[in-house]
Amino acid sequence: MNTQISFVHRPPALLYAALQRATDPKINRVLHSHNNVCELVFVNVGEGCYILNGRSYPIYPGDFLFSNQGDLHEVQSATHREIGTICFGIEGLELKGLPPGCFTEAKDGYIRPVGRMYEQIKNLCQLMYNQMELGTAQSRDIAQHLFLALLPLALSFPADDRNEAQTESVMLVNRIGQYIAAHFAEPLTLERMGEELKVSPYHAAHVFKEITGSSPIQYVIRRRMGEAQNLLISTDFSAAQIAAMVGYDSASHFNSIFKRVVGLPPVRFRQWYLVTMRGKRKQ
Repeated sequence: MNTQISFVHRPPALLYAALQRATDPKINRVLHSHNNVCELVFVNVGEGCYILNGRSYPIYPGDFLFSNQGDLHEVQSATHREIGTICFGIEGLELKGLPPGCFTEAKDGYIRPVGRMYEQIKNLCQLMYNQMELGTAQSRDIAQHLFLALLPLALSFPADDRNEAQTESVMLVNRIGQYIAAHFAEPLTLERMGEELKVSPYHAAHVFKEITGSSPIQYVIRRRMGEAQNLLISTDFSAAQIAAMVGYDSASHFNSIFKRVVGLPPVRFRQWYLVTMRGKRKQ
């Protein structure tokens, strides 16, 4: 197992740690991205799927999940209870041979199961989270040192057959996902997407649903809700302002969809997040 990695300039910084407990009912953190942060997630309990840039991967306890800077991602639980994860936000990552903010390339896999090291890795991640929660300069320094030991270990685990090579259908799904990412706040229809991408809208919808488990329009909705969550937890914009920013003319319609997808109304989600993160607006 090779645990040697090289940084271009200086080591990256551990910005935050977030613990997702297996709660009932669950509160969903839906499809979203981070412009200046990449995330390393460890699945410690529960099963589900990891949606990344239009692909859907099954995930299990003991999986490391990588999200590069700017990647659209979401972790979905397979049950009515939320999947349990520990998430670490990292800034300033520059690995030799990769663009800034990137852990890995698609060909090398975004999911790395730890196998028999599950208990040791889970305990290490929990220790890092606990040190970040203490919030002192010393405890954050300890967490940073532990992170710099964990990162090369996480990258050293080999990917499995969930990270199969891209097929023609997968490449089409990637194109659709990229188009939605760029235009999600605009009025979107299957016909418009098909015309822009030069494909049959019905074929595109069928392939997208087959690979991702959701229709392109459902994906648009989840992308809008993910961006709304980003805005709710990082700005002071009102729910009505955010509704307009993510593509809704009606604030009440936006509130209804947000509650259905996320599990809480927008204002309550903002309050819940700030309590959970102790007032920190890091994600």
